[in-house]
Amino acid sequence: MHLTKAELKYLRSLAQKKVRETEGKFLLEGWKPLAEVLASAFSVEMIVVAAGEASADERQRQLGAARARSIPIKEMTALELRQLTDTVTAQGVVALVRQKKEQLTPEALRDARLIIVGDAISDPGNLGSIVRSADWYAADLVLLSEGSVSLYNEKVVRSTAGSLFHVPVVEHLELSETLGRLRNAGFRVGIADADGTEADWPPSGWDRVAVVVGNEAHGVSPQLHAGADAVVAIPRYGKAESLNVGVATAVLLDRIRQRDTRSA
Repeated sequence: MHLTKAELKYLRSLAQKKVRETEGKFLLEGWKPLAEVLASAFSVEMIVVAAGEASADERQRQLGAARARSIPIKEMTALELRQLTDTVTAQGVVALVRQKKEQLTPEALRDARLIIVGDAISDPGNLGSIVRSADWYAADLVLLSEGSVSLYNEKVVRSTAGSLFHVPVVEHLELSETLGRLRNAGFRVGIADADGTEADWPPSGWDRVAVVVGNEAHGVSPQLHAGADAVVAIPRYGKAESLNVGVATAVLLDRIRQRDTRSA
């Protein structure tokens, strides 16, 4: 069945943040991300495939799994595909997916051991990198403040490379209150700061760790430092002025996992 003009118009409208938030849906591009979302708890409402793009066996298996779940599958032309994507090389398939609104529940905190907290992360690529790093290093949660870029921004979704479907991300949090909740739940809070005083971090006694990373231009808000157990620096060996927040997050997570490996 071919995609109708009304359906194409609706899918195109999801490029607007206001429409995504009102509808609670987003678009997902590509066959690999489609496989990830079909294996996740996210709800897929429609799959649209460009003509001639579904001939490979693996792609047919994905579509077969979707049909088994009664997910509608529509066809579109190459021109229609270009109207739905902003990538230079479109991947031949787009899925309409319902957003998953995670909550910071007592149960989530009880079961977590490693949490990343993002303060006003504004760049979509950086947020995508943070989520990918959280997935790579098996963080339990990513928490985002008000003022951070939307998790379902199309560039964030793309740059997570499927990790969006593996790590719970809670948005729109007031971080002063959130850090208090984390400390009450037994977490030790380390704030990343270029002027931090603790390079040898984390200590072995920190069994439950929350890492706070900040805005690309301004870092972590000064008022959050009062809720920290440590202000952490990444040692610099060269002449670069700074690391972007996505890279810094990965470095800090690696240090935590290296510590865990040494103490195992």
